[in-house]
Amino acid sequence: MIQIMNLSNPAPENDVVRLEILTAEHKPTVLATEVAESMWEWMPVMPTGTSLEAYMDHSLDLKGTDTFYPFYVVDKATGEFAGLAAFERVSRTHRRLEIGFVWHPENYRGTAVVPATQLALLERAQEARFRRISYFVPERNERAIRSFTKIGAQREGLIRNYMRTAGGSWANMVVLSLVGEEIKAAISVLRDRVRALQLA
Repeated sequence: MIQIMNLSNPAPENDVVRLEILTAEHKPTVLATEVAESMWEWMPVMPTGTSLEAYMDHSLDLKGTDTFYPFYVVDKATGEFAGLAAFERVSRTHRRLEIGFVWHPENYRGTAVVPATQLALLERAQEARFRRISYFVPERNERAIRSFTKIGAQREGLIRNYMRTAGGSWANMVVLSLVGEEIKAAISVLRDRVRALQLA
């Protein structure tokens, strides 16, 4: 029988970042950042409420399942909090998952931390033998759509009024995906991008 790698243990990592599974101990650090400002535009309403603390509690509740893996991103150079990300809607039967809830503090945008986070996620998904990786991105988040397109993600369509955001608006969601060998190609693109930013 083939052993399927755990998606969170050991922690996905590379030279730049380490993705620790989110715990209650991380809450004070996350709550002290500006992520709360971003959530009103991009994050969905949670069953537990619309505050950042409600989002954290909901993530911690789902963490016990095999369908949701929330991560706390650590900048290995400094040990500081560098973002959030998650594997969600994981189906081992169909070898598919989504990457979502991605956010980085403003000071890390444009640095190697951002592609390194995606790299760690894709490498772990590939190692665990997943064949489809999806991204559901609000249509208005053009920067994220461009970012995923640049690594080779294919745009599959638009789902209208798919999600109500924490701010109360309804979001159309663009669906992008990497399938099969596209995952390997995206990993290569991200490795090159990380190296280029490290040398810049």
